[in-house]
Amino acid sequence: MLQSTCPEMHEIPATGGTYALLLACPRSRKLRIGRLGARRIPKGWYIYVGSAFGPGGLRSRCLRHLRPLRRLHWHIDYLRSAASLQDIWLTTDPVPREHLWAEMIGRLPGASIPIPCFGSSDCRCRSHLFHFSSKPAFSIFRRRALQRVPASVSVRAFSAAVPRQTRRDAL
Repeated sequence: MLQSTCPEMHEIPATGGTYALLLACPRSRKLRIGRLGARRIPKGWYIYVGSAFGPGGLRSRCLRHLRPLRRLHWHIDYLRSAASLQDIWLTTDPVPREHLWAEMIGRLPGASIPIPCFGSSDCRCRSHLFHFSSKPAFSIFRRRALQRVPASVSVRAFSAAVPRQTRRDAL
């Protein structure tokens, strides 16, 4: 089932790394997001930054984000009920780059922080979620990321278009 939705998933390595999810939200709405409470989610594009250094690495984590929502565990699960996953940007760099990526994405043209502390309750980042009114360009992010990390590190994008997962958590 996921193979037909995202034929590139077999190319995502099972090693650790850092990733960013690009999601499209077709309309504004209110969502209840765990302990963050009820929040207004404006329509537009979102990038969520995370890392996957546990068992199964990036492949396991990305597959989790592609599967239908069963249990809401992380902040991103709540957003997925209102937005559809479009692309996955990732690096297999063994050095965790999650906080660096959050900083860089927050500086992309048009970036704003829609919900402070989203996905960043365990670090000092202002947020790991960023909003854009128009689709952010992977090429700009990739160029900036490669300027900040060693030349041996690759940054790749995978198409991951899956339908929005409607749940009762929407207000």
